[in-house]
Amino acid sequence: MKVFLVLVSLGWIDPLADKVREGNELYHRGAYDDALDKYVNARIDSPPLPQLDFNIAGTQYQRKKYDEAAQLFDKVVQSGNPEMQAKASFNMGNTLYRQGKMKEAMEYYKKAVDLADGLGYKGDESIDALKNDARYNYEFVERKIKENEQKQQQQGQDQEQNQKEQDQDQDQNNQQQKQDDKNNKEDQRQKEDKNEEKEQDKSQQNKQEPSPENTPESDSQNKEHRQAQPDKNKQKEQQAQQPQPTPHQGQRQMSKEEAERFLNALNHAEKETRQEMRDKQRLQHKSVEKDW
Repeated sequence: MKVFLVLVSLGWIDPLADKVREGNELYHRGAYDDALDKYVNARIDSPPLPQLDFNIAGTQYQRKKYDEAAQLFDKVVQSGNPEMQAKASFNMGNTLYRQGKMKEAMEYYKKAVDLADGLGYKGDESIDALKNDARYNYEFVERKIKENEQKQQQQGQDQEQNQKEQDQDQDQNNQQQKQDDKNNKEDQRQKEDKNEEKEQDKSQQNKQEPSPENTPESDSQNKEHRQAQPDKNKQKEQQAQQPQPTPHQGQRQMSKEEAERFLNALNHAEKETRQEMRDKQRLQHKSVEKDW
């Protein structure tokens, strides 16, 4: 942005005029540090002059020392010289723009136009240029403010949309995690139920299919067999010891049918004896059986 510089004409003070002239030449060559030294030295030996403060402020602006420049431009704006006030207002608007204070800058551009219009100069090229530049800068900053507002609004919408998408993704992840946890628990429960069923089936099978050598019934049968065997032997011995009838003792010999009936009777008696012993054994076994 354009910055105005005042050419101070103080020919009646030769040393001061020489320093200001040298400072102006250095300023236009871009040697801002050297120009600042000339202006500062000139102000030391001179009475307070708005023109010197104005040039020092312009030099500080070029050196990007915006705070120092703003202080001196504002000092000149408060002076009683309308022309200096108009030019200082324009430069103050540029300084505030560089500081990011755009709305304040617009106010100073408007003030520069109003002050220039109040001068009543007609055909003054420098004043006309100041007004045109001030209007252009005002419109430029106004567009810049709108662009920044739109940009900030768009950024806010983008951030809001991004946050919304992140929240949705997070909700989906949470729901998926809950579903996964639920499925895992269900799978684990089903596995536990299957294992429990297998254990129950195995236990039930062991109870229903005991080994023959360990069942009470087989033990009882074995015991009955052991007890019945001596009885058979004893009956055979008794039969052998009984005297057999002989023909010369006056007894007749048994017929085949009689012998068969006799043997059948013995077998029947033996079966009844074994059944009575088996029933007795079962009653004994039932009295001592435990309720598992």
